[in-house]
Amino acid sequence: MTLTQKIKTKIKENGPISFSEFMKFALYDEIEGFYSHGGAGRKKDFITSPEVGPLFGKIIAEEIDKLWIEFGRPSHFTFLECGAGPGTLAKSILRSQMKCKSALKYIAVESSSQQSQSHPTTIQTLPSMPEEIEIGIIFANELLDNMPFDIFESQDDGSWMEVKVTVENENIAEILIPNNKNAPSYKLGKPNARIPVQREAQRWLKDALAILQNGRIIVIDYAVDSFRYQQKENWLRTYHQHQTNGNPLKNIGQLDITTDVDISQLSEVLPPDSTKTQAQWLQELGIEHYVEKSKQQWEKHAHNPDLSAFEARSAIRESEALTDLSGLGSFKVLEWLVKSSP
Repeated sequence: MTLTQKIKTKIKENGPISFSEFMKFALYDEIEGFYSHGGAGRKKDFITSPEVGPLFGKIIAEEIDKLWIEFGRPSHFTFLECGAGPGTLAKSILRSQMKCKSALKYIAVESSSQQSQSHPTTIQTLPSMPEEIEIGIIFANELLDNMPFDIFESQDDGSWMEVKVTVENENIAEILIPNNKNAPSYKLGKPNARIPVQREAQRWLKDALAILQNGRIIVIDYAVDSFRYQQKENWLRTYHQHQTNGNPLKNIGQLDITTDVDISQLSEVLPPDSTKTQAQWLQELGIEHYVEKSKQQWEKHAHNPDLSAFEARSAIRESEALTDLSGLGSFKVLEWLVKSSP
């Protein structure tokens, strides 16, 4: 049975399904979901910060060291990477010369067994978050934007209709169904406008806050302050081989489905202690220091470059991509400081 047939069968047996349930099929079906077949997703269809090159991982490794020292150099310190994909970030971090190496426990959370096959053998891989982390960092880069979300459409009278997925003439199609119970609590003031309701992302943050006893939660993603006040076109996006691809109900399992993370919806769980652009965050972590060293290295060996010189030149280009405010540099970095009660 194909993925499309699975969805049709589900709908015919139980009626229209929510968009979030459709996303679970389309992205995370173990056999045909977008993130399940090897090579699909982060490698082929879009470039994440860790895949720009090793520089991002080196900077994260330094931040892990800083936070380990800040928390008193504990003998056990966990770095939990959620949505680890094929382990690209883990490989970059573990190649770094870390002060906390003997204390560090690296856990990669990845639901796709095919993706996790590429993880370094020195880390622990789990399909979901562990029950508890005494002290450490929970890190999620471009994860929450892919978490299943529901869609609601505002009406002339201020009420909401939920956009669900049904079968029409044997085709997967959308249908509007009245549902004020699970809709946003506010009126939008603009009829026929659609917004995502990101309960899975909220649930992830609740779980992360419950699991972590002491440390920091760091989320990096493209985000808006609030869809209530920042109504934007094309917030529902699909990608295939680096190109935006239109209707998410077509080519099911072949498209990434994503949206901006709504910071106000996460703040309903707990407002972040810090919100910055990725460019600001990396600058504060010292990316310019790396660039300056790389420039010196390249200028010194440019006439007869060796491997280290080419790596230095690459780091300069990586820095430009990571801090580009028209791309990755505009992503938001949200941080929550977690301390257990005395």
